[in-house]
Amino acid sequence: MTLPPSQRLQHLWPIADQIDLAKTKQKESGEAAPSSWQERLPLVYPESFSLPFASYHTDLWQWFDDLGVEMPPSLIVVWPRGGGKSTAAEVATIEGGATKTRMYCWYVRETQDQADKSVENIGALLESLEVERYYPLMSERALGKFGKQRGWRRNRLSTAQGFTVDAMGLDKAVRGVKEKERRPDLLIFDDIDGRHDTIATTTKKIEIITQSIIPAGSTNVAVVVIQNLLLPDGVVAQLVDGRAEFLLDRVVSGPHTAVKNLIYEQKDGKFVVTGGEPTWPEGQGIETIEKQINLWGLTSFLREAQHEVEKSGGMYDHIEFQHCKRDEVPDLVRVAVWVDPAVTSTDQSDSMGIQADGIAEDGTIYRLFSWEAITSPEDAIKRAIRKALELGSIQVGIETDQGGDTWLSVYARALESMQEEMKPVKNEGENDEDFDERLDEWANMAWPTFKADKAGAGHGPKTHRGQQMLADYENGTIVHVTGTHAILEKSLYRFPKKPLDLADAAYWSWADLRNRLSARSLIDWV
Repeated sequence: MTLPPSQRLQHLWPIADQIDLAKTKQKESGEAAPSSWQERLPLVYPESFSLPFASYHTDLWQWFDDLGVEMPPSLIVVWPRGGGKSTAAEVATIEGGATKTRMYCWYVRETQDQADKSVENIGALLESLEVERYYPLMSERALGKFGKQRGWRRNRLSTAQGFTVDAMGLDKAVRGVKEKERRPDLLIFDDIDGRHDTIATTTKKIEIITQSIIPAGSTNVAVVVIQNLLLPDGVVAQLVDGRAEFLLDRVVSGPHTAVKNLIYEQKDGKFVVTGGEPTWPEGQGIETIEKQINLWGLTSFLREAQHEVEKSGGMYDHIEFQHCKRDEVPDLVRVAVWVDPAVTSTDQSDSMGIQADGIAEDGTIYRLFSWEAITSPEDAIKRAIRKALELGSIQVGIETDQGGDTWLSVYARALESMQEEMKPVKNEGENDEDFDERLDEWANMAWPTFKADKAGAGHGPKTHRGQQMLADYENGTIVHVTGTHAILEKSLYRFPKKPLDLADAAYWSWADLRNRLSARSLIDWV
């Protein structure tokens, strides 16, 4: 029996609904992508990952693979130029949304135009056939309240997955940016330092990052900073060497250079690489590196791909510093701790420098601890006293060109404050015998005494003092113990350019251990 057309259509409606539902489910899930990022990334993003990965790429992708609902340690990625930094950051943004581990990203760059360009690149990746195949809802634009597609603007993309990425430039205001009352749970900082940034520029960027961007994140915000080193005192450099006072729970990948142990020479007006091991042979091999050196210029290559941002024509720029680990330091005959102080602690003040060294029986000096910052004179001296107690130095030396003998009273106040801070307090439930024992230990501590010397007392100008210490470096009789060594090396590489405080402290500690202090200006105080 033949049904009327209306009844035939009515009969087919449930079948059509089932087909639409099946298509919807297939669209929501897409084809299953491999769980391993090593297999997944070349499959979903074949144009971006057509070459084998470098070993340093693992740090970023494993970090993203391990993302959970909790806030992870921030990741600081320092790769060479040509190592795929921005490509990795843009793809990682998509991966966060595709896996639903992070659904709202702020993509931050130095300028708004740069950030817009990165979001445009992300949009192009989302529209690729491969992303549509494996992450169909990520490739589809989000719908508005009435089913109308929401436009993909140059500074914002929103997908049917519920994922949004906003472009942020450090040169534009960011307050008030939001997505349906959501806070960003992923912050990507990509190339935020500029080659010509001044200290003031860097300070302003840090203020924007710490006061406007990071506080706007969700309670589980994940933060990635990715860049090559451009500046010795830029934002990224401070995150790498420990000076930065934000993102304190962080993991640093790098700095990774394009070539390990690079050796080159110039022939017929061109540079030829004669030795070295590429860190990404398939993507940035020796042949590519030679072309980059001759195209960019040697200085630019060393800065951009080798992160050589410190060596700027200073007195020590030809020195390859020797290093050892703390557990490789032999028994030391004597330890010296010296402070090069500033009289004030305002933002316009000179820095304070602290250097702690020890000398072994064979005459080799081991540089154990280096510190440099703007702080109060008393705080700097307390830090030095604490380090002297830790390392077993019987004295703390102070260069007294500024302030003269008043440093004696400053040292006395700092020592008294330290003694009071370290004085034992009886714990609840502690018996008298144990407390008395701790009190006796404190009373019998060997507190370091005061020592001072003046640059004008026969030591000569700063460059003359630096040349004396330089001879030991050239003879290989000074070794830097890894830990705070990078701060000292930055100071020496820029010497005699300011700030000079840590380099000065390093001289005084060296001169003390080499018995070159001036007896007539030396003051010992107990």
